[in-house]
Amino acid sequence: MQRLEVITRFVLALALSLFLFISGISVPPIGAVLLPFVTQPVLLFGFKYGVGYGLAVVLVATLLLALFAAEELSLLYGIFAILAAVLFALVGRLRMVEYVVVGAASAMLVWSLGVAHYFFGSWSALAADFRGGLTQQFAAATRMQEQLGFSKESLELLKERMPQLIDMTLQLLPGLMFLTFAFIALINLLSLRRRFPEHRARWFAIENFRDWKGPEALVWGLIACGFSLFFPVPDLVRLIAMNVLLIVGAFYFAQGLAVIAFFFHKNNVPRFLRGITYILIVFQQIFTLMVVGLGLFDLWGDFRRLGKDNLTPSRAS
Repeated sequence: MQRLEVITRFVLALALSLFLFISGISVPPIGAVLLPFVTQPVLLFGFKYGVGYGLAVVLVATLLLALFAAEELSLLYGIFAILAAVLFALVGRLRMVEYVVVGAASAMLVWSLGVAHYFFGSWSALAADFRGGLTQQFAAATRMQEQLGFSKESLELLKERMPQLIDMTLQLLPGLMFLTFAFIALINLLSLRRRFPEHRARWFAIENFRDWKGPEALVWGLIACGFSLFFPVPDLVRLIAMNVLLIVGAFYFAQGLAVIAFFFHKNNVPRFLRGITYILIVFQQIFTLMVVGLGLFDLWGDFRRLGKDNLTPSRAS
């Protein structure tokens, strides 16, 4: 009976993972919703019945895509197979969530860059293809703004600065990809935390996101990358610094959100007001930068009093 149950769950996890992947690839508008959860059926099955069985699911899925679909699809699915393998390896062994997320995102980024180079044959061809795609996306956005009745002055300014915006997006593409993969890894970790409440204390160093605080040594990366933008350095060094600065800024943005969530919870702020605040933070750049600053100054201010006299699990670890 146990063997039949494992086989049934194995087939179900395989089918769900492939369905989410193929649906997300085939229908790009809903891909942003479906693709982050491609690994979730595999993780749930593996952590319940055994990591070896979970790894077997992604291996079989990759082989099926290579044999019956296309090599490209199997390589793309490999991104999620890498995520599953890293989470199987680190969850329960490394309790600091940020380290697990960084490890998973780094592995996914390396695999993605290798696959992209394999597809295009050279970095120049890859950059040219991305530039063409971004140009089309910006042109479509401009046409939509024209239809919505935006002022001609703002549209002309956007068209004038479009080449600079495209160049900046290309330069920050590695950092943006890393943050995307980190977000996917975090979603899967949060889902595992919810599905396996009995393992929370063993798997994770913090009970709630509002208690999270980034590594203090991260500020040196912020300082080094910030200074490198104002001094004459090689273009490659400047490019790396810009991407690292983007990633470090995302860490402090998350810490700032944790501070806000802490005080919302402490003062029993209504959900409606919380929702409005988070919407403003996401869509208004000034509020986004303020949250990043809040997360940075929390290093010295310790606004939540997560000090030595009141250690949270994350600091105690």
